[in-house]
Amino acid sequence: MKINYYSYFSAIALCLFVSGCATNTGGTNPLGTIDQSLSTVEGAAQSGRQILNAGAAAANDPTGMVQIGLVDILSHRLGVSPQQALGGAGAIFQMAQSNMDPQAFASISRSVPGMDSMLSAAPAMSNLSGNLSSLMGDKSNTLGNAAALAASFQQLNLSPDMIGQFVPVITNYVSKASGQAAANLLQSALTGR
Repeated sequence: MKINYYSYFSAIALCLFVSGCATNTGGTNPLGTIDQSLSTVEGAAQSGRQILNAGAAAANDPTGMVQIGLVDILSHRLGVSPQQALGGAGAIFQMAQSNMDPQAFASISRSVPGMDSMLSAAPAMSNLSGNLSSLMGDKSNTLGNAAALAASFQQLNLSPDMIGQFVPVITNYVSKASGQAAANLLQSALTGR
C-alpha cells in the first residue's frame, strides 16, 4: 500500500512541476530556453550545410578557383596590397593586349573574372614603346613594352623586379582558367617570342 501512495504522490508532484514550468512567464522559462536552444542548433546545422555545399562546389570546380580571384592570389602569394595586385595585373594584361591578336586577348579576357577592373586600375602606359619602335625599328618594341611596364609598376610603388614574380602567377592562373594554349599565347605576348 505504501508503494501506491508513493507512486501517486510522485505522479502528482511531476504533473505540478511540468505544469508550473509550462505556465511560468516570469524569469526564465525552461521550455522557452529549450525552444531557443533548438532554434540555435537548427541555425548552426543550416550554416554547416551551407559550408558543406560550398566545399562540395569547390571540390567539383576543375580549376580550383571558385571564389579566389587573380587579385587575391597575387596579393596573398606576393605580399602586395590588393590595389597593387589589381594595378600590376592590369598593367601586364595591358601590355599583352597591345601585343596580341584582339580575338585571342578577348578569349583570355573572358576567362579572367574582373579583367575590366584590372585594365582600368593599371597606370597609363607611357608611349616609350612607340618612341623606341620609331627610332630603332620593330625589334625594340619588346624593350619599349618592358620599360613601359616597369614604369607602370613604379607608379604602383612596386619594384620593376616584381614583374618577374607577377608574370608566372598570372600565366599559371590563365592556364587553369583557359588552358595551356591561352597561357602560351599570353607568355608569348609578354616576352615577344
